[in-house]
Amino acid sequence: MKRAWPLAYGAILFCMIGWLNVMVADDQQYSRLAASFLSGNLFLDSTGPNKWADTAPFGDHHYLALGPFPAVLSMPLVWTGYSSQSLLSFIMTLGIFLLCARLARRFNYSIEEATWFALAFCFGTSFIGVAALPSSNFFAHVVAVLCLFLAINEYEGKHRPWLIGGFIGFAMASRAPAGLNLLYFLLDRFFGTEPLREKINNTIKLLLPFVTVLGLLALYNVARFGDPLESGYSYQLNGFGVPYAVWEVPGNTAGPALSLSNIPGHLWIFLFGLPSTAAIGTSVLLISPFLLYLLSVHWDLTNRLIAFDVAVVLLAVLAFRSTGFEQVGYRFSLDFLPFVFWLLMRSRMTISKHLKVLIFLATILDICLTLFFLASGLDRRQK
Repeated sequence: MKRAWPLAYGAILFCMIGWLNVMVADDQQYSRLAASFLSGNLFLDSTGPNKWADTAPFGDHHYLALGPFPAVLSMPLVWTGYSSQSLLSFIMTLGIFLLCARLARRFNYSIEEATWFALAFCFGTSFIGVAALPSSNFFAHVVAVLCLFLAINEYEGKHRPWLIGGFIGFAMASRAPAGLNLLYFLLDRFFGTEPLREKINNTIKLLLPFVTVLGLLALYNVARFGDPLESGYSYQLNGFGVPYAVWEVPGNTAGPALSLSNIPGHLWIFLFGLPSTAAIGTSVLLISPFLLYLLSVHWDLTNRLIAFDVAVVLLAVLAFRSTGFEQVGYRFSLDFLPFVFWLLMRSRMTISKHLKVLIFLATILDICLTLFFLASGLDRRQK
């Protein structure tokens, strides 16, 4: 019974987010992009709800600034006539739950303990917000997180560099900042004890698939905007049809997509932000209080490299012009959060009663915040 309770609780939570995925309107942007790919085009058609929100107008067409990989994954379903992203999102969320638990099992945690880790990640962090609501911005996070957990599990398993590089490349093709996590694996090669020749060969195997994906993304950008470095964020509209570059509200800064001047304000929101109807960001310590257990991490070389990687990606997402909207917590943190959980698991922390209580309270709070922000978002759209 003790082992079955967290599994039963997880089943209830999955039923809830499955229901939300079905009931909440899907913007269908990735499905529309998949349909465009199937027809040989790169731009979005003019169908679908809220059709131009977060798109990038350029020339005579509107393009999706988000990474294209989720659309590629959607192509088989769209080809069959199924246009909703919710099914893929739900299946991938289930896969992330299993991958998180599998990672914990690699460090000899029991099934019950591994389940608590998976519950904590999927329902006690910002991830619950992107898993429960099937918008394209959120779907990109789900795909990126799946790829990151696949890369980490491969590293802790068969350790095939080419596969790790491919997974990180696919994460980058979903959420560009997630690709920065390649840094850890490069540092691991640099500080590794393997012979120099083997180190060079494995680094090449790691980089080759990643660079291939990077090259394809550059060609994709050239075909759309004539610039390999332009993904569309310079032209992107917000949900009200206003260019982000000139739209300034709390949590969003008018100007370039990336600026170091954004970091202090966004860091404050990341650490101390309180829930609000604007949903521009809530403190990570409020929605995931169990992360305070990071203070007890044993800092061996690997853990220090993981922490350095996390810090670099964190600074990158804080430098972005926006904190994100209609979210639980700070959803851009998902670009590195799998590595934070990897750090926790590597530390062989004890899954105590106090930790279980913190995880349970986090899941309840984050469910309530998900429903609250969903209701607030519907009210804003109706107005």
